Amino acid sequence: MAIGTAPRYQQIAQMLRAAIANGTYKVGDLLPTEQELCEIHGISRHTARDALRLLSDAGLVTRKRRAGTIVAAPAEPVLFVQPLGGFQDLLQYARDARLTIMSYGPAPENGLAHELGLKPADWWELRGQRGTGTKTVGLTRVLVRADCAPSKAEIEARPTIADAIEARYGIAAARIDQQISAMVLDAMLAPLLGSEAGVAALRTRRLYHDAKGVLFLASESAHPADRFVYSQSFTRERAE
Repeated sequence: MAIGTAPRYQQIAQMLRAAIANGTYKVGDLLPTEQELCEIHGISRHTARDALRLLSDAGLVTRKRRAGTIVAAPAEPVLFVQPLGGFQDLLQYARDARLTIMSYGPAPENGLAHELGLKPADWWELRGQRGTGTKTVGLTRVLVRADCAPSKAEIEARPTIADAIEARYGIAAARIDQQISAMVLDAMLAPLLGSEAGVAALRTRRLYHDAKGVLFLASESAHPADRFVYSQSFTRERAE
């Protein structure tokens, strides 16, 4: 999963799409003109035109001569909202976003194990898609320690891979370390998500440790920015 910077026109298109999704621009409203976008964002006319073209291709706006760019449809709502609260919240995604296994077997030499500094021979790697209904939320790679790797059938029979491991081997997660970072979808990942290369995305890595602190499960997921949101609320505490 390569990290990079999305082209400027795609960044502008994403910002406009988000503004449509949150109601800043409603159906029937006019978007800023190409000239206004140039002045607001310090971009060229060509960049502004390409950004609006992406919205038009997605069916979100119509462009009429002399009338401008008009919002034609609301942006699709985010498909999955992941609360960030306690331990169980971290497992919600794996339980609620259906996993479709694309491949499962001994970890390749150049796969996730290598990226995490682990010895590939000690791990199995699963690659799959997660979705809600017919919509794909994200792509995932999962490492399972070879000595506690459940079968594909056992994984498919349980809500999560962690559940399958606990049911078969009695190993449960006592601590989960999570890291969230920004990325863009490359030419290999984008088609699998029905998206465009260069689109902004979130990358989530999770490391699962047992009661002794030993790593037995690791995952990395990629989610297009318009399909996945992390949500957390805070309550202000009274000063003593």
